[in-house]
Amino acid sequence: MGSLTRPIRPGRMFIASAAIAVVAVERALDPAVAGLLGAVVGMLAELMALQLGLLLGALALRVRVHDVVVGLGARVYELRTPRRTVSVRLLPIMLGVSVGPGAAPARCRMWLAGVASAIGGGAAVLALTTVLDTPFGRGLLIGALATGAHCLLPRRDAGTTSTGWLLFQLPRLPRHRVAEWQSAPLVNEAIDAVNGGDLETAEALTAELSREHPGRRTTTATRIALLEARGRYAEALALTIGLVSDPAQEPRDLAFALASLAALTANAVEVGQLDAATGLPTARQAVDDAEQLGYPGFKLTGTKALLELLAGNADRAATLARSGARNSGATLSRADDLATLARALMATGDNRAARLALDEAETLAPWWPRVAGTRARLSVS
Repeated sequence: MGSLTRPIRPGRMFIASAAIAVVAVERALDPAVAGLLGAVVGMLAELMALQLGLLLGALALRVRVHDVVVGLGARVYELRTPRRTVSVRLLPIMLGVSVGPGAAPARCRMWLAGVASAIGGGAAVLALTTVLDTPFGRGLLIGALATGAHCLLPRRDAGTTSTGWLLFQLPRLPRHRVAEWQSAPLVNEAIDAVNGGDLETAEALTAELSREHPGRRTTTATRIALLEARGRYAEALALTIGLVSDPAQEPRDLAFALASLAALTANAVEVGQLDAATGLPTARQAVDDAEQLGYPGFKLTGTKALLELLAGNADRAATLARSGARNSGATLSRADDLATLARALMATGDNRAARLALDEAETLAPWWPRVAGTRARLSVS
């Protein structure tokens, strides 16, 4: 005889458990505290919905997705390809998505991705209007509304671009800025080839890019990336100085150029392509200026580590390099930080730990100049 009961699905069990937990929290807490807790949860839910909408819209519209980060804290899973990095962190309470121009027409596709983000946020707010009968539910809605309104403000700097900027400022972007995006498909191909270590293909694509889109900032940035991948830091540095000197650029672009200037200067000093007395103060000033313009400090940790190593502070360099490798999303940046860590550990006499760091770097990019150079030095020692 067949059973009259059905097994409870895991999704329904989770929802039921969450509902029970919410009821228990509300009974245990003061209404004001429950409302405050609801506001925090509503804020996180709205941020998640906005980013999820952006991600789905970008994938559907062939907008370039650079990185996807799920959660906060230590990595528990990671998938790296030349196109993007997807990582899952210990506390899955946040979603971070980094996008950029992709297939043409790039501006239209980016704007529609912003619309998808706004729809995701609006759907979350609409769903939360059904739970207004408790202090926690009202807190949920207030937190989501406040977060959604904040994210609709047009803001763009070196660290973030809001949904509001995509919706309201992107359509008014000057024509010369939009023209830079016309080369996005070719730029992306070249950068993917660099990230994958296929430098011959990257060289051919960069040459094509220089012929079809000469003088553009994106073309110069691609040439810089290729020169760095070949270890020709002084040549890359000369091009970067040209970007920094552009009087017409926005603060966001200047912040990125200064961050690149700092890293390339430190690299050039390390291999003897630039005098340390000139290079180190220049690199430190570039780091400070980039941070003042809003460039995220955690993305400069690797450069700071190398500067400490070049200054003879190996222990401090190892600490910073370890932090940089832990927080870096880009494959080549992480490999570079691990190479710095290995060199710092060698300077402290811990060659065993240096080999472990370098082994990890080689799983990411064994061909990267600083990784290969560190292996040569470690083999000799």
